[in-house]
Amino acid sequence: MRWMRAVVAAAWVAGLCGCGPSMSTLDALAQRGRLDRNAPVSVQLETSMAAPPAKVWTLLVNAAKWPGWHGAVTAVQVDGVLAQGTRFQWKTRGTTVQSQVQLCVPGKRLAWTGRAYTAKAIHVWELLPTPSGQTVVIVRESMDGLLMARMVSRQQLLDADTEWLSDLKRAAEQ
Repeated sequence: MRWMRAVVAAAWVAGLCGCGPSMSTLDALAQRGRLDRNAPVSVQLETSMAAPPAKVWTLLVNAAKWPGWHGAVTAVQVDGVLAQGTRFQWKTRGTTVQSQVQLCVPGKRLAWTGRAYTAKAIHVWELLPTPSGQTVVIVRESMDGLLMARMVSRQQLLDADTEWLSDLKRAAEQ
C-alpha cells in the first residue's frame, strides 16, 4: 500500500511540474514540424498577410532584425540568418532564450526549440501562398518544463504569439 501511495504521489508531482520530455525528444518533434501534444501549454494561430511568402520568410529568418519590428524581442545573438542547425540566443520580455533551428524549408516552414530557465518550447512557423499572392501564416507553439502550467497560462502564450503574428503582419505589409 505504501508503494502505491508513492506511485500516485510521483504521478501527481510529475503532472504538476510539467517536466515533460527531454530536449532531444522535443528536437526530434520540431524536426518534423510537430509540437509536444502533451505539453501543458500550447497554442496555434493563423492570419493572412498582404505580402508574398518571400517577404514574410525574410523577416522570420533575419532574427537579428526581430527587435526592429517585434517589440517583445529586445536582443538577438546569431551568426547570419536562421537555417537548419543554427543556434541563437534572444531576449523576450526580460527572459533570455537559447534556441536552435530544427527545421528549415526555405520559404515554407521554420521550427526551433528553445530553453529558458526550466521552460522548454517548440515554435513552428508555416507559410502558405495564396493564389492572390498573399501569405497565410500559421504559428504553433508548445511549452513545458518545471511548473510551466503554473507559470505561463495558455492565454498568456496566446497573447504573446498573437502580438508576434500581428507585428510580423505589420512589418510584412509595409
